[in-house]
Amino acid sequence: MSLTGIRTVMVLELRQRVRSTRWQVMLAIWGIVLTIVCGGLATLSSGFGTTLTEVTPMLYDLVVCFVLGIGLIVAPTLSATSINSDRADATLALLQATALRPVEIAVGKLAAAWAAATTFLGVALPFLLVLTLLRGASWAAFLAHLLILVVSLGAVCAVGLGFSAVCARTSSSAVLTYLVVAALSIGSPLLMIISALAITTPQTEIVYEIDDYSASPPTCTTTPTQTTHHVQRPDLVWWMLTPNPFVAVADVSGRAPFPVDRSDPDDASALSLLSGVGQFVDEIRTPEPSTVIINRCEDADSVSASNEEWENMDYLAFWPASLLLLVALGAGGTAAASRRLRTPAGALPRGIRLA
Repeated sequence: MSLTGIRTVMVLELRQRVRSTRWQVMLAIWGIVLTIVCGGLATLSSGFGTTLTEVTPMLYDLVVCFVLGIGLIVAPTLSATSINSDRADATLALLQATALRPVEIAVGKLAAAWAAATTFLGVALPFLLVLTLLRGASWAAFLAHLLILVVSLGAVCAVGLGFSAVCARTSSSAVLTYLVVAALSIGSPLLMIISALAITTPQTEIVYEIDDYSASPPTCTTTPTQTTHHVQRPDLVWWMLTPNPFVAVADVSGRAPFPVDRSDPDDASALSLLSGVGQFVDEIRTPEPSTVIINRCEDADSVSASNEEWENMDYLAFWPASLLLLVALGAGGTAAASRRLRTPAGALPRGIRLA
């Protein structure tokens, strides 16, 4: 695989598909939208007596989610039709007839789509830098978010490239790519919720009731009431959220040392949306205790559980595993495209031609 060959295909793709006035208009509109959102929310917060420092984490999270959402929408349009449209226009065979290797063609097309998709991140980068300077997030979180955004966009572009090589119709490859995006962003939380509702385990509840209210202090029964019921176990299926890029960026924001100090109630991170989602995911990773003891004789109903070793546990970050899964998904799409571009092709599937 030659870098010169990859660069040749990449430049050709960018000149054919991206270099247009409409693309520049889209980027300009994207920049205007970010300016309106950030400026409007900052102005609105000042009207409610909220300082800019307090609302900065929320603005930072919104920009990160906007960039990721727009990127996941735009990326399939850039790569899901790059191969089958060239095949339909009888221009793909011209590339295959040159000295370019199939992997160079595939990687070159992927690099072009990836570079085009990251331009939306490039437009939003000044906003993220300013918000980070205003303590919207720590610099470590900022760098980790950039890494997740870039890898997620590249993985989606690679998946679209693979479907573009496998499917004969551009509409089919685009729909399949969007289905993968929907499965990663929406399908994984739904699947986790459904699985969590379906998986239950028994939990024993031991309750000590008050025996004599006239005594001071009141006396408890010597024999507690014991019941068994079933509880949901989201801790057994939380890993289904790992491929979700939105959950991955939330995992970065929700743990130390990335976010600013959350122990201070007056800290600006109290308004961090992603930090709250990250902490919620850590909460559902905590298993339910097998036994719960409730002592109603004490004030405020003292409750103790049998799995005290899980309390206040610091879970390991899972966003690196999310990156590995996204990279594996993108590598599979690139490999499928490279394999389908090999010549001589032999027997072609129905509806697919070389030229």
